[in-house]
Amino acid sequence: MAMRSKLFPGNRALTHLFLLLCMFAAASGCTPKKNTVTGPAPTDLQKKFELRCLKDYKLNVITRISGKTFWIYAPTDKPLFDFGTETSGRADPLKKAAKYDLLSVNGSYENNAFYFKYDIIPKIGSDTASEGIRNEGTDYFNKLYNNLFTAVTETLIDPKNPISFVVMAMTDIKKGIEVRYTFYLEDFRKVSVEAIPSDEFQKRVLQEEKGNADYIGDEIGQHLEYNDINMPDFLSKQMVNRIRFKFTQSDFPPQENYEEAIIGIVADTCRYYHFTDFKEVRTDDLRNNKKMIFTPKQLDFFGEDKPKNAGQKPTDKTIPLIFEDSKAIPKGQ
Repeated sequence: MAMRSKLFPGNRALTHLFLLLCMFAAASGCTPKKNTVTGPAPTDLQKKFELRCLKDYKLNVITRISGKTFWIYAPTDKPLFDFGTETSGRADPLKKAAKYDLLSVNGSYENNAFYFKYDIIPKIGSDTASEGIRNEGTDYFNKLYNNLFTAVTETLIDPKNPISFVVMAMTDIKKGIEVRYTFYLEDFRKVSVEAIPSDEFQKRVLQEEKGNADYIGDEIGQHLEYNDINMPDFLSKQMVNRIRFKFTQSDFPPQENYEEAIIGIVADTCRYYHFTDFKEVRTDDLRNNKKMIFTPKQLDFFGEDKPKNAGQKPTDKTIPLIFEDSKAIPKGQ
């Protein structure tokens, strides 16, 4: 399957990150480390994937299986990122102007509950003009990205495989820069047969870019912690990514009640994965010192894909608890 090889949302932020990573790599001056770590004996599935990469794409990858998570480590001494010129196009007349700035958002899953803290302020002025440059994947990055996803299609996509998550780490071991993708294998199966669109799949993938001197010379991935990904943590991180996208890149950013947009994203994400193993959702508006608690039943009234029989507005029995100065108050007062 041919996947889009462009980096996921956030080009301006990634440009700044790339500049910092490049300065870090140049200043580190570290010599390659001696790789001596050995892992457990590879399974037949690992051997199949590694052999496919070696024979078809001349890639020496390292794989590990932790629980139901399949890890792929693809080290290279070739650069993964480069700079390009930011082309200025005509503004989309259908895109709504943002009314709020999302300064920060964090999410977690603890004790059978989702927790979200955010700092949001009214937007003042227009967005800063583009600096005229952007970071982009090199030709080698695009090739590596597509080859690894093709190998996943050819070896892991079989529903009989006992794999739930895939973590794919591509690392420039010369500069110490890494890009990592974490995705739910069932999502990849769906996008492969066009059960979900590719832009929706991109929203479901967790992408991280990091720079560290420990990455330099690491040919076997000894800096990685090969942990098993669990669904609640995966969803909480995906929800945070979706919230960032809604506020910073969506054609339809929140216009009035941004709290409703946030809880709607949480509700829709749980629906997409049929996830019900939680007792409540807690939100904390740091700027306004406002906390709210939602039960799973109350989530039925929020989101773009809420049930058709949920109604337009919550009834008195489904109003979330709101706390200001540690005192519960009815919504709207």
